[in-house]
Amino acid sequence: MLKKLAQQLEEKPYILAIIIVAAICIWMGSGSSHASNEELQSNIDKVAKVQVVKLVAQDIKKTLSFYGKSEPDKLARVSARQAGEVDKIYVEEGQFVEQGALILELDKSDLVAQLSSATALLKQYTAEYEGALSLRDQGLQDRIQTMRSEAVLAQGKARLAGLELQLERTEIRAPFSGIINTRLVQLGDYVAIGDTILELVDLDPLIVRADATQKEITGLQVGQAVHAHVLNDKSYPGKVRYIASVADDSTNTFRIEAAFANPEMKYKAGYSTQLDISLDSAPAMLLSPAYMALDSEGNIGVKVIDAENRVEFKNVSLAKSTAEGVWLWGLGETANVITLGQGFVRAGDIVEPVFVKADTTTGE
Repeated sequence: MLKKLAQQLEEKPYILAIIIVAAICIWMGSGSSHASNEELQSNIDKVAKVQVVKLVAQDIKKTLSFYGKSEPDKLARVSARQAGEVDKIYVEEGQFVEQGALILELDKSDLVAQLSSATALLKQYTAEYEGALSLRDQGLQDRIQTMRSEAVLAQGKARLAGLELQLERTEIRAPFSGIINTRLVQLGDYVAIGDTILELVDLDPLIVRADATQKEITGLQVGQAVHAHVLNDKSYPGKVRYIASVADDSTNTFRIEAAFANPEMKYKAGYSTQLDISLDSAPAMLLSPAYMALDSEGNIGVKVIDAENRVEFKNVSLAKSTAEGVWLWGLGETANVITLGQGFVRAGDIVEPVFVKADTTTGE
């Protein structure tokens, strides 16, 4: 075979050139593959560099914020308990009245005359009953006659009491101290029993109602201090006076009420109000919102590295927001927070940290 190959090379020398070129290509291909494997291994061994800042937590008071609106402590729609024509009105809308103050009077019609007649009849019935008792004691009248006189006397007393009540109900008085919010009648109007005459509101204390979630309700208790912030941005101190024991079926939240002193009722109801309730302090860190991220389940957190330079995702909760950044709970007493490159690494990755000095305000 070798003799035949030598003969072919002598006859066709270009075949030798082809063999030499093929050998060179095979050798070069083998070297290129070896280089690619080394490069791939180098890429595998290479770790990502991230910028890291070491932060130390500060104790921050946890503050729960709720949103509601100011409401009156009591609201009553005062109605007529006696039918009649409006005869006199003593108040105007917006006027403050003390409990028991006379608001208006209905026409008494012939009630005064009926009352005088009932009073005279009662005297007569009383005398007749006393005479019946005397005759019974002397044995001149039987027990049945005495009982009839007693029944007539009782009816006379009931009639007199009913007329006195009707006369009393012609005078409409304030059931509690408050402000006349709405007056629905004028002089000469006729009202029937049950017709609404006016709306009376008590604004001292002023009440703010809000809804708390299942998580928030665990830190609340009746009597707890609370501050209200309204449109003028002032803070008003108050106390939690009520916490619902059963959650609302539609929202699964618990109703809370906070009461605020309102002397002279100068503050009105209906203002949008923010309630802030301070709880126990806990360690928190001040960060720029840019360092926050979401995990695969949509939880808010921050990426940090542990002692082995492994990336961890820490769930956080907002303590408070300021102009310098956000205070976050959930990072412990100290944390190595990734401030640059967090978008290119995942929890569990080994990284090469480049530590930088923390800014005193934003952790940058």
